[in-house]
Amino acid sequence: MPPPLAAYPARAGRVGACLGGAILVATYVLPVLYPVAVASLLALLFLAWRYRRPHGSTATALGLTFVFPALVAHAYLLLEQRVALGSSSLGIDMLDVAIAAYAAPLVGGLFGRLGSLVASHLLRRERAWLSPTLHSASLLLLALTAALVAGAGIRLIQRPGLDRYAASLPVVAVLPPALGEPSRIVRGGGPSLSGGELRVHEDAVAELLILRTCKTKCTVSIALASEPPLAWATPHLAQTVDAAASLAVRRNSAGDLVLIEPRKPAGQLYDPADPRPLAFQGPHLASKDLSPRDLVRVAGPPSSWSAVAAAGVLFAGFVLRRRRRAQARLEQLASAPAGTRDERGWIAFDEALPDLRLAPGDDDPTGRVLVLSGAEERAVTYRDARQPGQVEVVHGERDELMAEVQAELVHLDALALAAVLLTATPLHAAAWRGLVF
Repeated sequence: MPPPLAAYPARAGRVGACLGGAILVATYVLPVLYPVAVASLLALLFLAWRYRRPHGSTATALGLTFVFPALVAHAYLLLEQRVALGSSSLGIDMLDVAIAAYAAPLVGGLFGRLGSLVASHLLRRERAWLSPTLHSASLLLLALTAALVAGAGIRLIQRPGLDRYAASLPVVAVLPPALGEPSRIVRGGGPSLSGGELRVHEDAVAELLILRTCKTKCTVSIALASEPPLAWATPHLAQTVDAAASLAVRRNSAGDLVLIEPRKPAGQLYDPADPRPLAFQGPHLASKDLSPRDLVRVAGPPSSWSAVAAAGVLFAGFVLRRRRRAQARLEQLASAPAGTRDERGWIAFDEALPDLRLAPGDDDPTGRVLVLSGAEERAVTYRDARQPGQVEVVHGERDELMAEVQAELVHLDALALAAVLLTATPLHAAAWRGLVF
């Protein structure tokens, strides 16, 4: 027995809150670009589960489409975060993500409940425009998203994804921890560290000179080997790193970008430092915050966003394939001859067709029936018991049977629309930022 329709708004609201909670958890567990992909993937898994339970899933699926504004906002926020750090900003950008993550369950729950209330209102009344509108919207969004997925796939073949760009640059050197004897010691402090004794570690890498100026922590800077370094560090100070961490130095082919990636010291189970690398860019390799907009020409969309969108397209395509079968069934019901079956197995048609005798041993109930196939042929050969499989009969009134199939069409369109909308939202945001085409 399916739950009453009034229960569906609360259900969709709870699902929306769960998706928001997934963003909250993923923000603190996964790299910065992944949380919104996790929420979209969970939405797809929920819709796939509801696909097997058609009762009520129409209202829930339509309600969840109202959650997509929260996903859009979070995706745009993630695309404003720094991929690599130039200077310490006390974690301001991560604070923005954290605030959005904390707001996500509340916003997702409210939008999900609002959406399912609207969906319930629409489904309680017969609206002729609902099914064609949902179908057109799902097809349009599926075609647009399929094009985006194809474009993103081509782009990712040519260039690394935004979440993999730093790891795609070749490692030109790995510097050991700054725990040994320093290259020199400076007393009296400098522009980044006040007072005390500063240990300066210098490492030559090709034509570069990488300096770590350490007290309790180390600041990192780069000077060209042809330029004399300052006594403590260059004015371009980057985020501090742990002195016990080794540094992987990555450089792009053009030579105008160097990323320095701190690596967790051996045996350290928890690393409180920001996992993003330090960035130095330009002819003098000054420290610079590296954001997605700086990588539009050299990187593609986050690979996780593209993968989730592709999964949504595949699921929606499977659902719409089943919808075509349901549409064919609806047309078959509309054109099938109707009749009444008696206790002896004879069907008397409402139209000008000879009575039809079903195969012996058929113990279906009596009453109103539709003969979907074989009525004309069996009208001639009904006495031939060797052809029991040529007649397909369904019991019930035509209007009731067609109403069930029409409800299934709305259900499938709602699932397809919600699946594509919730999984492709991050990729659409990336395309708007110029990371796809």
